[in-house]
Amino acid sequence: MVTVTYQSKQYQCGNGSLLDNLLEQGASIPFSCKSGLCQACEMKVLEGVVPAKAQVGLSENKIYAKHFLACQCFPEESLVIASLDGEVHNTRVTLIDRVQVNPSIVKLVLRPEEEFDYLAGQYIRLYQSKNEFRCYSIASNPDSEKDIELHIQIINNGKLSPWLANHVAMGEQIEISEAMGTCIYPDKNTHPTLFIASNSGLAPIYGMIKKALFQGDKQEFKLYHGVTQESDKYLVNELTLLSHQFNNLNVNWFDYSLVNDNKHQSFIHYALSELVSPQDWKVYFCGNPDMVTYGKKQSFLKGVSMKNLFSDSFVPSKTN
Repeated sequence: MVTVTYQSKQYQCGNGSLLDNLLEQGASIPFSCKSGLCQACEMKVLEGVVPAKAQVGLSENKIYAKHFLACQCFPEESLVIASLDGEVHNTRVTLIDRVQVNPSIVKLVLRPEEEFDYLAGQYIRLYQSKNEFRCYSIASNPDSEKDIELHIQIINNGKLSPWLANHVAMGEQIEISEAMGTCIYPDKNTHPTLFIASNSGLAPIYGMIKKALFQGDKQEFKLYHGVTQESDKYLVNELTLLSHQFNNLNVNWFDYSLVNDNKHQSFIHYALSELVSPQDWKVYFCGNPDMVTYGKKQSFLKGVSMKNLFSDSFVPSKTN
């Protein structure tokens, strides 16, 4: 028998799958086929290691983010698990730096009061109050940066972004969630990789690029950053320095203001124009939802495998 903790309650698991054991003991878990095909019982492990069979059929990034299928999991050790949409662990962080990096984006650096685990490309929820939060992507490299860097797009008449940009005091504590998301850069990658970002979509990609380069990946990397206008470019010095330090990184910018119509489409065609042997590449998209949707479609049509397309759409809050 092994002990599995779910929603702060402990369950004893013997013969049978984790899903069956928890259901028999009254836990509420969504499921359907119980054969690993529908993936309705997908969960994530917070502590412990699940058997490899429990992750068969999941994408590389979901496996890396510790997702698994409860119906295919026959636990061999004690586990702490969670559903994908609940049991979020929050932690307190302290604002230690704030810099205006362009007219509409402010960089925040937050220091967690406890060890904070995250993967390159993930995001967190940042809370103003219990029921008022926004999601922001992490721009840090998890291998070497323990502080959390965020790039906040300031929304006129917004609730959280002006508060973060102007009212949270240095040294003040804020509450954030655990890291989330599966648009991540792995520990091992041999594919040439294209990163496409619009505006503050650069944040998670900056974290992924730093991880890739400093962990010693030698393949070709291309970054295309689309900005609303010339003055919206940021991290120019940092990215230029990286491209000089690592000759396998190529950095490009695209100014939307120079295009009259079909701005996202023009950006995507520019970014994909020199993609040779697309079947070999991985492509990441972060930023405007329309850019992401069009970019993924055009990449697939150009020959990039669907399993090598990753994205994080920055959807604006309906309540600002």
